[in-house]
Amino acid sequence: MADRRMFAKTIIDSDAFLDMPATTQTLYFHLSMRADDEGFINNPKKIQRVVGSSDDDLKLLIAKRFIIPFESG
Repeated sequence: MADRRMFAKTIIDSDAFLDMPATTQTLYFHLSMRADDEGFINNPKKIQRVVGSSDDDLKLLIAKRFIIPFESG
């Protein structure tokens, strides 16, 4: 896994992103930082607990298509 990540300003400066609660935005950043080089995460619930976000934060990221869930996890 890489030690550094870059975030596109077109994403994080968008109204869709900025309209989300701070806890949802924080979860997005932490999920992104912990993803592997292909963008996959095998423990989103753990990351959620570590940063203090709720299930609704994860659901909002999915609903707004900032993250894409896979059936396999």
